[in-house]
Amino acid sequence: MLKFFEKFSEIIAIMSEKSDGSMKLFGINEPTRSYNLNNRKIFFQKNGINAESVVNAELAHGTNVEIISDVSKKDVFKTDGIVTKNRNIFFAITIADCIPVFFYEKEKGIIALVHAGWKGTAGNIAGNAIEKILELGGNIENIHVALGPGINICHFEIKEDVLNEFAEYKKFILRRNGKIFVDLKGIIAEQFLSMGIENENIENNSACTYCSENLFSFRRDKTNETIIAIIGKK
Repeated sequence: MLKFFEKFSEIIAIMSEKSDGSMKLFGINEPTRSYNLNNRKIFFQKNGINAESVVNAELAHGTNVEIISDVSKKDVFKTDGIVTKNRNIFFAITIADCIPVFFYEKEKGIIALVHAGWKGTAGNIAGNAIEKILELGGNIENIHVALGPGINICHFEIKEDVLNEFAEYKKFILRRNGKIFVDLKGIIAEQFLSMGIENENIENNSACTYCSENLFSFRRDKTNETIIAIIGKK
């Protein structure tokens, strides 16, 4: 299990590992979903999380971020980011190469969780989450963020046809042996800094999902298995 925001005792911000089993819920058959739900149940119990308090995002690999006020709707569809200022709501997203980004505004108690794929990163979904936090009354100087493991520049290869999507971020593009690689985490950190997030308020887990055998990677494994990222305020 990976932990984030450990200096804030009131926050649970964690990620599972391959040994915890796959956590994917959407876009799979019913037997696999039931098996994965049991993996989640075990993981939640192990970490003192009430499964009835968990809100899941059905990812769209885009830039949409939604504010959630209660747990009446357990699944939020076609979104890659969720935000709340309420206690005892836990957010969950699945990860298998894209970057999980955790947010905590410590004075107002606002939390958020974002799934930043390459489209979301290029479209600044992290900035969209910040805007929602500010909309709920947060202040930029009180926002702490954490980037979890995702595919790093060593293995995130793109083709020429999507290179223009990263035109604003040329310094995060590497050409090597006729191939093009992009530093998604570097782009996200740059977006945070440009919005006024203090560098000391940015955690960045350097692990690469492709390189790490303890994590699932879609590009490496070519399967639907995923780990899970969770945040909640006790």
